[in-house]
Amino acid sequence: MKIIDQRYLASDNRYSSQPCLLSILELDRDAPTPAAISALERRLQAILPGLRRQRNLVGKRCADVPPLVQLVQQVAMELRRLAFNEVTLGFVGVVPHMRGRYRLVLPYSAKAAVAPALAMATQLVDRQLAGRAFNLQAGLTRLRALADRRVLPRNGKRAYLMQTARTILMSVMPNKTFSMPSIFKVSMPSSNAAASS
Repeated sequence: MKIIDQRYLASDNRYSSQPCLLSILELDRDAPTPAAISALERRLQAILPGLRRQRNLVGKRCADVPPLVQLVQQVAMELRRLAFNEVTLGFVGVVPHMRGRYRLVLPYSAKAAVAPALAMATQLVDRQLAGRAFNLQAGLTRLRALADRRVLPRNGKRAYLMQTARTILMSVMPNKTFSMPSIFKVSMPSSNAAASS
């Protein structure tokens, strides 16, 4: 299972009023059996108990979507909920005329973290399907760090303060200097001349 294509959709797209990540997921030729999928769901629910609530948040575009694809979408949404408390509706569907490829649509508010959340979901599902371990806490920590980038500038507060200092200097020190005439060179009428006129 691998993600073979991704693109970001602007808000008010055909799936949602929010911006979305549209991904194409390609499944391996040998699909897991229903018994393997059932065992996988139990293992994932033991790791991510919130998956039980995610089932109703994934909408299908057609009935030909395998349960594994919907499970990947549910895991991605649960990882985002755990990492930065983002709950949205997701959609899954088939790619027409391309067997084994499926659309996954995830609306988002944290753009920097949505693609890594889906990649992490595919890794987690693949590893659990193969019976291997996955470091969930390290993954969630990475997602939280990526989500925090949407709030802070790239270098944190220091870059903001440097920008402010540079802006202040620009407003205090003009590009061109100008000179004012000295008060000693200005001729002022005397008080007697002003009184006589």
